[in-house]
Amino acid sequence: MTVRLWVYGPLVACAWWLSVRSGAVGASSAAAYFAAGVALWTALEYLMHRYAFHGFAPHYEHHRDPADRRHILAPLWLSLSGAGALWLLLWPATGSAARAALIATGVIAGYLGYELIHLRLHSGRRGGRILRALRKRHFHHHFADERVCYGVTSPLWDVVFGTLPAEPRRLGGARDASSEA
Repeated sequence: MTVRLWVYGPLVACAWWLSVRSGAVGASSAAAYFAAGVALWTALEYLMHRYAFHGFAPHYEHHRDPADRRHILAPLWLSLSGAGALWLLLWPATGSAARAALIATGVIAGYLGYELIHLRLHSGRRGGRILRALRKRHFHHHFADERVCYGVTSPLWDVVFGTLPAEPRRLGGARDASSEA
């Protein structure tokens, strides 16, 4: 995770600085584009998990052995290429490289939050009420029914698309505990 912060931190800071410094957007607009990116991340997380990751080798390995830390985080080459592709798609959609970069920084922040939460869910460390609820849904996805509970950081899109079971079962426990995260 530290490597991701060293890689993405300067990219995010540079995108913010260049976008605001160039005068392409003001500080308040930059914050709004960033927030839009974070919101976009929640939808991308759900859609990628549901429609792209299952059957994809690193994610398949994660389901086969959820405690294996090598497969909890997405490969850096994959996340970097995805971030670049997203920026290239957002540029014409927003009509501005600066606006696209700011939205992409929000997506990257959401992604980094996702990776931190995902590591913590698989760490075996208890956590507070919210973390326990996220873990309960995520473990339901791993150990009971991988056709539901695609949202790792939020159940929002599972509710919207009807993939949240009425009451996810408490599963996982020692089978998934890893105190290293």
